[in-house]
Amino acid sequence: MNRFAPLIRRRGLLIAAGMFLLFGIWAVHLSPWSARAMETRLGAAAEAGLERVGEQGWAVVEMRGQRAIISGYAPSEDARARAVRAVRQADWAGGTVAGGITRVVDSTRLALPEAGLALRADFDGDALTVRGFAPDPGAASRVGDIAQALIADADVFLEESAGQMPDGWEAAVRLLLGELVRLGQGTAFLLDEGMALAGLGGNTQTAQSVAGGMMSPPPPFGAVAHVRAGANVYAAPVRSVALCDLLVQAALGPDGSALEARLPVSAEAVDALAEAGSAFSRCVRGDLVITTPLRSGTAMAEALMSPLIAGGADPQRLMVRASGPAGESGITLEVVARGTREDVSEAS
Repeated sequence: MNRFAPLIRRRGLLIAAGMFLLFGIWAVHLSPWSARAMETRLGAAAEAGLERVGEQGWAVVEMRGQRAIISGYAPSEDARARAVRAVRQADWAGGTVAGGITRVVDSTRLALPEAGLALRADFDGDALTVRGFAPDPGAASRVGDIAQALIADADVFLEESAGQMPDGWEAAVRLLLGELVRLGQGTAFLLDEGMALAGLGGNTQTAQSVAGGMMSPPPPFGAVAHVRAGANVYAAPVRSVALCDLLVQAALGPDGSALEARLPVSAEAVDALAEAGSAFSRCVRGDLVITTPLRSGTAMAEALMSPLIAGGADPQRLMVRASGPAGESGITLEVVARGTREDVSEAS
């Protein structure tokens, strides 16, 4: 027997194992069937679907694996339905192994005609994204200039709205975006004559300064802020129910904008809900209504309320409402004046 035979066999096994390892790395990270490549492909298909139906202006789609999350302010219910349908049909349903879009999460909100100048901005420390509506192309262009003066490659898309621009609207946008980019990360909303900002400050001094800067909005705007620096939160009491609702939406941030009625609740969503609960604890008036899909169950309601309460929300002011098609999975939070919602059960 060749005395080198065992060595040759071992070398052969090592080479085969190495080739298998390299193939695994290629398959997972580099091949056309990798998770990253699949997510990119599905995202491109979803965006193309929105463009085909003409809803690419207001609707923003984000792929998280094989789940498509649609957000933005829909100009109408029909526009919202078209966007959801286009994304759902952008690629075959497939499956977790075969590929395709397995779930579409509708996180869009209607832009009310009387408050058509809705605007949302998200900042993550490097990238600034601004979406919403402007009264005319000139105003949209100027908002783009404001954003890009703050962050050179800011991504801005504002659709023209029929809403009338209030006095001071552009000054309000300038203030909102200017304070937002001073944070490490955050989300800001402007709707009608109210604006809200929530996020994380890099240090106590910045957090205090940003929260203080939001206390002096241009008239006739009202403004609120919820800025965290470590364990400290800088936020004034909020008496307006409308402003409180905006603040809760801002506090949810990107990780809470696509809440789903699925257990277990993701760690990111738990953090977002806790921050929303902290923001709601600053609200003097109103109840926080959690709307879940039909048949989502008591366990789902408890899983959503728990982080809100941990964040500081008063459980006596949390309410759960089951509504909408049973097949949908989206969850929304809304602050409303007491007694304005029917079929709502109060959490005890």
